[in-house]
Amino acid sequence: MDIQWPLAVFTLLTGLAGWTFFFVGLNEFTKKSKQDGFVVGIASIVFLAIGSLASVLHLSHPDRIMNALSHPTSGIFTEFVLVMLLGVSILAYVVCLKRGWKGAVKAFAVLGMVFGVLISFMAGYSYIMAGREAWDTVLLPTAYLGTAIPMGAALYWALATRGGEPAPFAAVCTAAGGGAALLATLAYALAAGVFSGEGLAYVCLCLCCSGAIPLVCGLMGRGGSKPALAWAALVAALVGGLVFRIMMWIVGSGFYGFFG
Repeated sequence: MDIQWPLAVFTLLTGLAGWTFFFVGLNEFTKKSKQDGFVVGIASIVFLAIGSLASVLHLSHPDRIMNALSHPTSGIFTEFVLVMLLGVSILAYVVCLKRGWKGAVKAFAVLGMVFGVLISFMAGYSYIMAGREAWDTVLLPTAYLGTAIPMGAALYWALATRGGEPAPFAAVCTAAGGGAALLATLAYALAAGVFSGEGLAYVCLCLCCSGAIPLVCGLMGRGGSKPALAWAALVAALVGGLVFRIMMWIVGSGFYGFFG
């Protein structure tokens, strides 16, 4: 099956944006990090926008996107709504943060956290399809979500250490994200029979990059400001997340396309 690169990039970057902002929102309540939510919020919006553009490029005729969005039960409609809600929530958050509206900041932080988690899951849920064994399991979108966690945590950690400040909480979040990705990817691979097929090399690379490396980097980075570890975890998590999305297309079978 041909790899649909625009869709892979869409799910990768929207997952990155959603989980990056999730940790921004989490910090609003825990106050474990001195990280400025404004900077990370802007970064989240940028990646969300780039990912959304990649999705549009997948269409053979981008001008027909309104036709695609006219079906409320379709996956593309759900993803569009979640992307818009997440984008509005993040934008409202950064505006309220600059204005000093503390109550509104927390409210939009919660909304952004919810939509960020949902977009990372629903982007994978759209692919569930009966009759295609590797795609006919809820563990597929769960792995989409799981591999997005270390990406968001690592980006949050990298930005938190840019001024030389220690960010042990962000490092712990990255380690936890790596653990989540490891479990989610392993569960999907076992359920879908990927270990016995052509996806073996891909799933092993994903387990290493999305899971093991962020986990180890996060544990090693708890003791102080270690930006090199944060960036290493981010690069590895992005590679692992992309590899998983590539693997999904490789282990699939038959024709699959949207408005092609």
